[in-house]
Amino acid sequence: MLPRITIDGRLAADPELRFGQSGTPICRMRVVASDRRLNQQTKEWEDGDTLWIDVTAFKQLAENVVESVQKGDLVVITGKIKTEEWEDKDSGAKRSKIAMIADSVAASLAFRVLPHAGATHAQRAPSPAAQAYAGGEPSTYAPQAEEPPF
Repeated sequence: MLPRITIDGRLAADPELRFGQSGTPICRMRVVASDRRLNQQTKEWEDGDTLWIDVTAFKQLAENVVESVQKGDLVVITGKIKTEEWEDKDSGAKRSKIAMIADSVAASLAFRVLPHAGATHAQRAPSPAAQAYAGGEPSTYAPQAEEPPF
């Protein structure tokens, strides 16, 4: 059984879609994840270790990925990892890489807002918090001192 992991990283290139012999959609993408940390002495960001991982998605997930994310996007991927091995054509040396078969792919919302597919932000109903400030009847709720603040 292959181990299941979750990674987050940036797409190194736009995802590529192709179709297998049976017509199954296959998406290939390359994700780079690096350990970035703040140097406490210089107060500048430094890149630490970097991991490059090839990710493959199949069927509807493959089509959705190609339509939804692009180079540079921060993504969160859950799936199974494996080691792929082959012989180098030129030197005959054995080579290997870490690869992942995706079960789910999501764009991270850490640094951007994604529009909802069904409506633009302006067309969606306001959140309950926004509705509370929209006017109308004042709330009759008055918290008691012993109630928790949530």
